[in-house]
Amino acid sequence: MIVTVAALRTELLFAPRPRLRVGLGTGAGGWLRNRLNGHRPQGALVVGFSGSTRANLAAGSVVLAEEILCDASGPVSLGRALVARAGERLPGAVVGTVATVARIADPAEKARLGLDALAVDMESAHLARELADRGIPFLVVRVVLDELWEDVLASPRARWAGRALACARELGRAAAALRPVLEER
Repeated sequence: MIVTVAALRTELLFAPRPRLRVGLGTGAGGWLRNRLNGHRPQGALVVGFSGSTRANLAAGSVVLAEEILCDASGPVSLGRALVARAGERLPGAVVGTVATVARIADPAEKARLGLDALAVDMESAHLARELADRGIPFLVVRVVLDELWEDVLASPRARWAGRALACARELGRAAAALRPVLEER
């Protein structure tokens, strides 16, 4: 069984089942730990929205993580062979580093993070550590919701609804394409 893991219900709308919603931020790793107790999936797809840290990475862009940065606990590297096979299944994806932060990044923070990462989120590092500690193979795929100079917190929530739905569809397509990579392991 390959499980699809995300922070938000919206991120899982079009994702393959079984699905686990683990909540936002640092607590996501603990939620995942509790949800997996007594279960050992064959693999996990960590999916979700992200903010772009680069001007040339537009909303709707798919980011496949090869490394995840987190100030608190250092980087997490994903298996090169697994990421390479995943990249073949998602030819339009940008492969690179994702930074995990404690709160939604504003444009200035995203620009600062752009020196080291393509995208920013709030859960990938915490989920990756939990999966790695359990020896569960996993991939991390993010779809850009907010572009570099967009401030999610300073905009009305209604402005993001349509884009979030489009990004959720893209996450579902990416997760469906990546599932065989983990099944073939």
